[in-house]
Amino acid sequence: MGRLVCPVKICQLALLILSMLFGIETQCAFAAPPIKTLRMAQQNLGGDPLDPAQVNGIYAANIIENIIEPMLRYDYFARPLKLIPNTLESMPEVSEGGRVYICRLKHGVLFSPHSVFKGQPRELTAADYAYSIRRLFDPRYLSSQFFVVDGKIAGANALRTAAVKTGRFDYDTPIAGLKVLDRYTLRITLSQPDLNFGHVLAQQNLGAVAREVVEHYGNDIRTHPVGTGPFQLTSLREGSKLVLDANPNYRTEFFPAAPADADDEVKKIAARLKGRKLPMLDRVELAFTVEDQPLWLSFVNGQLDYLVNVPVAFRASGVPNRKLAPSLARRGVQVHHYVYPAIWFTNFNMRDPVIGGFAPERVALRRAIALAFDNHAAIEIAMNGGALPVNGVVPPGIPGYDANFRSDVFEHDIAKARALLDTYGYIDRDGDGWREMPDGRPLTLEFLNAPEPRFRPWDELWSKASAALGVRIEIRKVHQAEQVKLVQAAKFQLSLNAWNMDYPDAEDFFVILYGPSAGFANFSHFVLPEFDRLYEQSQKIIDSPERDAIYRQLDKLSFAYMPMVQHLYLSRSAVNHPWLIGYLPHTVHLEPWKYLDIDLELRAASGN
Repeated sequence: MGRLVCPVKICQLALLILSMLFGIETQCAFAAPPIKTLRMAQQNLGGDPLDPAQVNGIYAANIIENIIEPMLRYDYFARPLKLIPNTLESMPEVSEGGRVYICRLKHGVLFSPHSVFKGQPRELTAADYAYSIRRLFDPRYLSSQFFVVDGKIAGANALRTAAVKTGRFDYDTPIAGLKVLDRYTLRITLSQPDLNFGHVLAQQNLGAVAREVVEHYGNDIRTHPVGTGPFQLTSLREGSKLVLDANPNYRTEFFPAAPADADDEVKKIAARLKGRKLPMLDRVELAFTVEDQPLWLSFVNGQLDYLVNVPVAFRASGVPNRKLAPSLARRGVQVHHYVYPAIWFTNFNMRDPVIGGFAPERVALRRAIALAFDNHAAIEIAMNGGALPVNGVVPPGIPGYDANFRSDVFEHDIAKARALLDTYGYIDRDGDGWREMPDGRPLTLEFLNAPEPRFRPWDELWSKASAALGVRIEIRKVHQAEQVKLVQAAKFQLSLNAWNMDYPDAEDFFVILYGPSAGFANFSHFVLPEFDRLYEQSQKIIDSPERDAIYRQLDKLSFAYMPMVQHLYLSRSAVNHPWLIGYLPHTVHLEPWKYLDIDLELRAASGN
């Protein structure tokens, strides 16, 4: 049988002959449409695992969610946030007061093509989710997000404990809390009722992977994500660039309608993109950079289509007083101001023999350090005004936040800080200007921080605070991945950190001080039975004044023992060029590439 020749190739061959013979320039009627490529950047070095079981940072999580899908997701338009089915037919069927979740998958959801599937369509099944959740309990994978399932799924922790002892995690041993009822149905039984577990099912680290892919790559799975999401990884140069292409196997899904109470901007976007099949982009090109200047200049020059946040160094010139700079406004650039639910803090290692523990003098040392640090300067200098003052662990916009709650423990007060150290015996005995320990030994602290330029002001602020206090401090610069390892292993004294919202509830923030999550979400390794008791009590209560009262008690315990210096809440300004269609800041789906489109004619007209 003869082989058909592609009409496009025939046209191209004819054009080549005409060009050679007569110098004729023409266009082929069958020419492929231009590729819609989204160009964006992340302000980090890259290199973090692109694997749900190993995710340790928000940047990698944002990439993962565009490739690998959890069962639920958040509505793109709804405010406040609203959970909706993702790969499920409908929301989970919840029974026994939030202890049992029946999850029924859509039929025909396919993984992106991969050689391990041997050219055959590979359908997503309930067993894939059961396997993927099991991976989170495998002790060889270290993720700061383990807390979202730790102790929650009946029988799963016992399997993890056995693996720690034997060095081998058994993926085939039954787990009471994970039952595959049929090809498309998974029953999850929790150790105790948890009304927030629906939010857990929307986390990136509960996305579904295929067992055969994981076993094919082994330890290299960290750079080979394969999922059912709208995009698939095409190429990756760690620390440089990542390219994703639209997943040809992605199910039929259309741009969502606007809620009835949506604002005019949302209604306008929804009307323009109504009925469009997702994803609308053909490709995403993501660059990694740590410098503010090239990131900002790339956007201003039209080489990047949007930024989720104006770089700190350019807030004053790009969005002075929260107004878009006139030069950008004339070009049609759009700005979106929003409070991003995150808290920045410096955590103390509560296991450290110098600064940790609950002895009165150690508590006094930590509280004095907190008083010496100037949080107002951090907001104005380190963040260039892009932040809000802190008044507790929970940021604005999250159930459990109290705008009226106040404390003076983070007020900048050098005199009070010095007096506190004097009282507990941290004095300068040899007259060299630096304080010694109460027992006379030298006192020197080490502060871990990332090497990116945007973190340098934090080094200066900490050096200034320690000098004013008379306490030596050494700044140690380490890559974020190394910093995470040191913090998880409790091999540090002070470390600058941040916690970004996983799901919209105060529970997700107080977990950073919850004892059982020490070494994972709890970077301070803070273990206080009273805190843990109250935290567990709050999990059994719905959002209410009663629960808020418990949260204020948790705040007060964090102030009293000072396992971390709470610095600020983030306030962001996202910007995009007029040719980017559909973009709205989302506090969970920070990089919602599935919902974005590019007006190629408008971009070309701008010279980009």
